[in-house]
Amino acid sequence: MVMKSNLKIQMFSPTAPGNSSSFSLFGIFTSFQFRSFSSLSSANYDSFPRLEELVLIRCKSKDLTLSESLDFFQSLIKLRPIPSIWTFNQLFAAISNMNHYSTVVSMYRQTMSRVDFRPDAFTLSVVIRCFCSLKEVKLGFSVLSTMVKTGIHPNAYTLCSLLHGLCKEGSMVAAMELFREIEEKEYLCNDITYATVINGLCKSGETRKALELLQKMYADDRIQPAVDCFSPIIDGLSKEGQLDEALNLFDVMINRGVLPDVVCFTSLIHGLWKFGRQEEAKRKLIDMIDSGISPDTFTYSALVDALCKEAKTQEAISLFKMMTRKGIEPNVVTFNSLVSSLCKCGQWDEATQFLENMINCGISPDIVTFNTTLNALCKIGKTREALDHMQLMTAQGLKPNIITYNSLMYGLCHSGQWKEATHLLDGMKDHGVSPDVITFNILVDALSKAKRTQDALAVFGVMTRKGLAADVVTYNSLISGFCLSGQFEKGKSFFDEMGRKKIFPDIFTFNGLLDAFAENGMMDKCKKLVDVMIQYGIELDLITYNTLIKGLCMQSEMDKAHDIFEHMISKGVLPDVISYCTLVKGYINIERIDAALKLLKDMIQIGLVPDHAVGIRSILKTIHAKMHKDLSITLH
Repeated sequence: MVMKSNLKIQMFSPTAPGNSSSFSLFGIFTSFQFRSFSSLSSANYDSFPRLEELVLIRCKSKDLTLSESLDFFQSLIKLRPIPSIWTFNQLFAAISNMNHYSTVVSMYRQTMSRVDFRPDAFTLSVVIRCFCSLKEVKLGFSVLSTMVKTGIHPNAYTLCSLLHGLCKEGSMVAAMELFREIEEKEYLCNDITYATVINGLCKSGETRKALELLQKMYADDRIQPAVDCFSPIIDGLSKEGQLDEALNLFDVMINRGVLPDVVCFTSLIHGLWKFGRQEEAKRKLIDMIDSGISPDTFTYSALVDALCKEAKTQEAISLFKMMTRKGIEPNVVTFNSLVSSLCKCGQWDEATQFLENMINCGISPDIVTFNTTLNALCKIGKTREALDHMQLMTAQGLKPNIITYNSLMYGLCHSGQWKEATHLLDGMKDHGVSPDVITFNILVDALSKAKRTQDALAVFGVMTRKGLAADVVTYNSLISGFCLSGQFEKGKSFFDEMGRKKIFPDIFTFNGLLDAFAENGMMDKCKKLVDVMIQYGIELDLITYNTLIKGLCMQSEMDKAHDIFEHMISKGVLPDVISYCTLVKGYINIERIDAALKLLKDMIQIGLVPDHAVGIRSILKTIHAKMHKDLSITLH
């Protein structure tokens, strides 16, 4: 067959997203006609030698092992003449279905060295699928080029494999260009082609484009969309919170005679629950069961995860127990959600129990599981246990990542274990994990809080020399550290540097400065800083107001402090126990007992109960001593 002169090998190299297309399959599509798998090869079993018959029988069975496949292959390639391509095709397909893609590629390369080996469309389609599954799409296109050169017809399966490969690696621009050329040739396009592209678009966050493609299918009425065309879009819309649109599409699907699957229901249930429409989620779960579709691991895992994210841990555990009673096996995601939620609630013993249950169920904890538990241990100061946990992690064959190291760094630094933190930093380098901005921010913050400002400055220097750009968190730590150490000018210099580098300060920047100024009686500077906050469009929060009230009370400017208190309420910021008790102590210090007593009563009437941290007992004793009588205030 003579190919068109403009057909070149490089045309099969996928373009990077955003580049112009290097595809042009026009020559292929105008020269070849579609051939289904049923017409690729014909088998005359009676003429097959015994080995070939055995290979075919074993490939059709469901218990063929990789070891057995390798033995068959070695025997086949030694035969003279070489066995039929049909035998190799069945073997390659069986191994590919085991997900041993690299093995198929290796076998293909060995057979290609044989002069008498003649691959057909089936063979090369399987090899292309394997390359794409190995994220080697360019090599898949090179095989397509081989098909063209040898006059072998590509088919819908071949091209869908390439489309799937491009979508999987996120090269959606290239995938869409290929799809448009496939689409022009109606006989090469089927519902699987559309489903592949729709799924790729949704996975890359382009749900709207996927929906447009589905609507185009309606309009053309050439190919009826199957459930695989609807499911990714319903899932994408649900995750984006476009629930009404997702529900509407679900109804459209049913009205078109397409039965929903477990993926459709699970996506809707998870989305409805996640965005606060729990009753609708429950009704949809009932609809699912009434439709004869049993919730699977993913359905239950989605609900468990949603409950955990709402901090409804006990409800999540109850659902988990129901799931296991029904014989539905949890997966690593189910356990990770529960372990994470229990850790956040401080229920470390229960989290450990679930971790043990996970291992007993034969489910290996993954990097997420270990990072979750390790982070929880570090936050409660159990750094020794956290380090032991990392050793267990490596013993399981898992490599600690930057999240692991950052959690440990936080735990060590905030417990003052500077020597161990330094060793950990060295260990990161030894294991090929580079410290990131978060790593350095943890170090700078901990050193600043410990008033080790020169050490913090040294770490900041290392960070910048490594080419890591400091962010607002870095500067907030430095500003707060220097100001709390009484080095206000140095702190201000970092604030000015933020402006020069166009790093916009946030509420934490200003609150850190305000606290330092207030503690040192510099209320004039506090006022000016509040004006700057307003210029930046940053609204004062509860911490800001409490800091200002504290500073004014320390200077016995109670009228101004009370004005700030009233202004806070007028702005919709509700005072807390600290707000009230700071004012109460201020009034006691200037012996305005009636004002202090009134505030205490107001606080208790609105349901705020002071705790021991604010020294309420001491406050009441002071008032009692000054008034020389009992107080009729009941503390709950």
